[in-house]
Amino acid sequence: MIGKIIKLTGGFYYVKDDKVYETRARGLFRHKDEKPVVGDIVDFEVEKEMLGYITNVHPRKNMLKRPPVANVDLALVIIPTKNPNPNIFLIDKVLAEYEKEDMTVKIVISKADLDKDYANKLKNIYEKAGYETYIYSAITGEGKESIKNLLEGKTTALSGVSAAGKSTLISNILNINLETGTVSSKLNRGKHTTRHVEIFPGENNTFIFDTPGFSSYEVDVEAEDLKYYFREFNKYSCKFNDCHHVNEPGCGVKAALENGEVEETRYESYIRLYEELKNRRKY
Repeated sequence: MIGKIIKLTGGFYYVKDDKVYETRARGLFRHKDEKPVVGDIVDFEVEKEMLGYITNVHPRKNMLKRPPVANVDLALVIIPTKNPNPNIFLIDKVLAEYEKEDMTVKIVISKADLDKDYANKLKNIYEKAGYETYIYSAITGEGKESIKNLLEGKTTALSGVSAAGKSTLISNILNINLETGTVSSKLNRGKHTTRHVEIFPGENNTFIFDTPGFSSYEVDVEAEDLKYYFREFNKYSCKFNDCHHVNEPGCGVKAALENGEVEETRYESYIRLYEELKNRRKY
């Protein structure tokens, strides 16, 4: 039998064809250092009424490391305006990793009703960086129809910190009721509500992954290659081909920064991440 993994929780994979089967992965996956993930198309065998075993994973269109999902058409990064306050560096790390994976990425600025001016500022930052960006409020409904049209007919993975509004967005777009997260008043961080990855189906072949939030993120690139994954840097020419946009003379990116073409927050994230990757390599 062939099906699609729609949920992973407690070591069980829930695979859907005409109905949903609870399955486990055969031990052979451990020997191959391979692990099925939500979104995989798999071969599976049913030994009892609803219990089965996954025997093979079909070739993937793509795979994201975090959230761990496969066969995605679109990665939608959710950035909250407030509650919790956005971590720009963390967002830029996620975007760099998705650039490396050659994913189609778009951005939603959520909770815009809490601070419309700051929501517009965030939108301008990421549009200037080359990302299609939407402003969204679950309270006012702003942006709902545009985002619904964007997601129609696609398999989309939502990505963002806890309490960014991922589950709320899914609930509003698909007209279902998912549990939503809250924010710690002491840490100003979201509390985890979604604890597993699950696909929710909508109309017209629309599928959305709900995924756990995160508060940290590791980027799997070499420091010397990082410049390729800040997409707005690629349109500028430098005096030296091996320029890393740090201290080199004749740097086109630093010139663009000085005249306002490159956002300061993005460049600050780049330098911080560049140093982080260089230091990580030393150890």
